[in-house]
Amino acid sequence: MEEFWNWILGVLEPFVIPDWGELVSLIPLGLAGLIALWLGFTLYRFATLGPARRGRRRITPLPPSGVHMPGGSYAPILGAVGTGLLLGGLVTGGLLLWSGVLVLTLALLYWGREAVREYDHLQPRTMLPAVVHAGPPPGIHMPAPSFRPLLGAIGTTALLYGLVVLDTPQPANDQRPPLVLIVGAIILGWSLVGWLRDSRREYVETLRADQSGHLAALDAPGWPKRTLGAWLILLVVASLYQFGIVPPRPPASAAGPGASGEPSGGPSLPPGTLEVTAKDIQFLVKELSVAAGAPFAIHFVNDDPSTVLHDVEIRDADGKTVLQDQAEIAGGSDILYRYTALEPGEYRYICSIHPIPTMTGTLTVR
Repeated sequence: MEEFWNWILGVLEPFVIPDWGELVSLIPLGLAGLIALWLGFTLYRFATLGPARRGRRRITPLPPSGVHMPGGSYAPILGAVGTGLLLGGLVTGGLLLWSGVLVLTLALLYWGREAVREYDHLQPRTMLPAVVHAGPPPGIHMPAPSFRPLLGAIGTTALLYGLVVLDTPQPANDQRPPLVLIVGAIILGWSLVGWLRDSRREYVETLRADQSGHLAALDAPGWPKRTLGAWLILLVVASLYQFGIVPPRPPASAAGPGASGEPSGGPSLPPGTLEVTAKDIQFLVKELSVAAGAPFAIHFVNDDPSTVLHDVEIRDADGKTVLQDQAEIAGGSDILYRYTALEPGEYRYICSIHPIPTMTGTLTVR
């Protein structure tokens, strides 16, 4: 029994005769605990704010009567991702560009579908009774509906697309005819000729009505599904050909102004040949050195995708005046560039297709 009371007194001793030094040292920890509790309680109050109908239970707020609140949407995020991929593809080219076009197109279609659903929610579709009438009043001619304006707009877009593709740089040894531009011109011409044919039919019916006194309304045209399908196939095939996908571009050669040489897979490189490699839109070597008064050569390797073109130009120290240019080559190929002798000094070698800091190096001539 005595041991039990001694144990109780030992437990109560810190509270009856406290060690004030230890208690004072624990005051900051106690204050920190109180502050943490207060912050937690404040966050809980903010998280549970809102209209409440039964005690403190949080409920979903309801908009006032007659006010429609659209739900959440991932369309803006998808549109931003597609735009980012498209802008990145415009810089690097290749698969990233087409991925950006596809993602952005799908995002916009999805966004448009959501907008249509919201509109249908606000304005429910109502079926009006069919109106049957005997025709327009005497002397009034009503032309039939036509898809020609739509086809003309599509033809104009195809022609402009062909002009943009025509301005895309191509390797010097693979100057393909502007097939996309030709197809765009054919599509636009087809739509304009059809539009003129429809106008002639309208004119003939008007003259006939002046003689007979009876004005016949032309039938509404059907959807031009076959025409649009044929145009789409032509544009896809022309694009594949123009971008060198089908058939593949031949290996780049050294043909072009200021270029002469063979890829490294051919004859051996001359002694003293410099090595420059382009990868991820940048030169892996940024400093070169050659002897003054002697011709030199650069073995250039384009290690980017096949749709990305590069070359190596020699410019003055400011990088503005071109001293010796070379033909560009497609990604996945290499070439031997030969240059004439230079005076002692410092020069710049730059890719004329991408004249940016990552594709600019220093050439020292001693």
